[in-house]
Amino acid sequence: MNGVLQTAPFSKGVNFSAWFEANSAQSINFTKYDEQDFINVKSLGADVIRLPVKFHSMTSGAPNYTIDPLLFKFLDTAVDWAEKHELYIIIDNHSFDPVLHTPSDIDKILLPVWTQIARRYRNRSPYVIYEILNEPHGISDRRWGEVQGMAIYAIRGIDANRKIIVGGTDYNSIGKLSALPRYTDPHLIYTFHFYDPHIFTHQGAAWGEPSMAALAGVPFPYNSARMPEVPENLKGTWAQGALGNDYERASSSQTLYSTLDRVVAFSRERNVPVFCGEFGVYIPNANNEDRVRWYQFVVNALNNRNIAWTAWDYYGGFGIFKTERAGDFNSDLNVDVVRALGFTPPAQRVRRQEQLRTDITIYDDYPNRQLVTATFWGENDFSLYDTNTAEGEFAIRWGNAPQYNTFSFDFTSNADLSYLVSRNYVLEFYARASRPANFDVRFLNPEDASSMPWRMRYTINQNILPVDGNWHKIRIPLSDMREHGAWINSTQQFLSPQGEFSWQSVSTLQFVAEHSNMDGITVWFDNIRITR
Repeated sequence: MNGVLQTAPFSKGVNFSAWFEANSAQSINFTKYDEQDFINVKSLGADVIRLPVKFHSMTSGAPNYTIDPLLFKFLDTAVDWAEKHELYIIIDNHSFDPVLHTPSDIDKILLPVWTQIARRYRNRSPYVIYEILNEPHGISDRRWGEVQGMAIYAIRGIDANRKIIVGGTDYNSIGKLSALPRYTDPHLIYTFHFYDPHIFTHQGAAWGEPSMAALAGVPFPYNSARMPEVPENLKGTWAQGALGNDYERASSSQTLYSTLDRVVAFSRERNVPVFCGEFGVYIPNANNEDRVRWYQFVVNALNNRNIAWTAWDYYGGFGIFKTERAGDFNSDLNVDVVRALGFTPPAQRVRRQEQLRTDITIYDDYPNRQLVTATFWGENDFSLYDTNTAEGEFAIRWGNAPQYNTFSFDFTSNADLSYLVSRNYVLEFYARASRPANFDVRFLNPEDASSMPWRMRYTINQNILPVDGNWHKIRIPLSDMREHGAWINSTQQFLSPQGEFSWQSVSTLQFVAEHSNMDGITVWFDNIRITR
């Protein structure tokens, strides 16, 4: 079958995931990406970035669903960078939960959200593209077709000619494209996602039912001599069948080509452009050569059919770096994957771990882009951008934390702090508490094949942080911190201290409600750094 007749205005790119996919605008780790990432992506040969945004979590709620102005502050900057470097940017409404169904009354939030987005960006260049909703599922085809049509109409009342990406149900599946109404709007692009065969692309993934965290080494394509044993938790599930006789068929070129040819048939029958918004292979448990082989196959198949695409993702579990952690563009790219995608990587240099030998700023209005990535877990009150500050524009607010809740700063490359410890450096920050607080500050070693996540901690209590309404400068000598064992995530096991913590390889600085729930307690932090 020949390729599609109409094409999207862009051709190939990546998803900037886990950036604007936060539970609130206040917890967006804005410095995870910066303008240099846009420059780097352009240098690879990409012409588009898909930007997932969890819009519905960043509103004031019913009835108006007013979008937090802080989100627009950040999003405006991302759009500025894309336009400056002549990259298409897809503003993807990624208000999505893989488990919870898309509600049939989603129009009550979808329409006011898109009305606000369209008003905000109606005068922007054609490089800005809208995507109505990522992976709707659990909603009927008929109802979703109606709601999506309502969203198109709402946008067109404000922004008449901008490209809009639309998709079908069942997680933007290929099979649901034909169930979409025949929208008359001439500026639509129809999207689908491609992760076939799922048992290969998602091996090692802990989410989903059943968990495939224990599954590893599934080859691509089928190779009877290399097929792994079925993990115990997958026996008797659909996954066992997918690993059995069905995998040879599911991973065959004939099957995969046939699936993508259905997209071409849809595009030609309706005379509309199509776009593969997501595809990829999860890194941890897949053999790299098999990942590369899959990417080569899929990209060649999409290109030969004139189908535009954005790979999932850039940084992240399916990304183009060697690990899930944000890496250095000139040292940590998985060049084989990059080339398989048809991109041109820069020459890579060997990055050697060097001792940090001077002051380190970790948070000063924003997390330090060059050094750390901020992460936050839980549903309590948390903000990276509270305006009640000790100094500068923003401070961190951490409130109502349940026991063991954390917020963390993950070093982009494991940090060697041994020189700083030997020279009597301190961890310094400003803090203020609403009520007596008791929590730990700790450094962690990485958890990987050669390292256990040993902890070195210091406990903060009201003797150290008085409750008087004032900001207090807290200085913790690194040498005064004490080992606190290790929690092994892979086995869910706690190990008592064994004197094994290493300051030569530190992965994380963490603030944790170690001792009890912190109900009704709010703590603010500002200007976190390691200094003399």
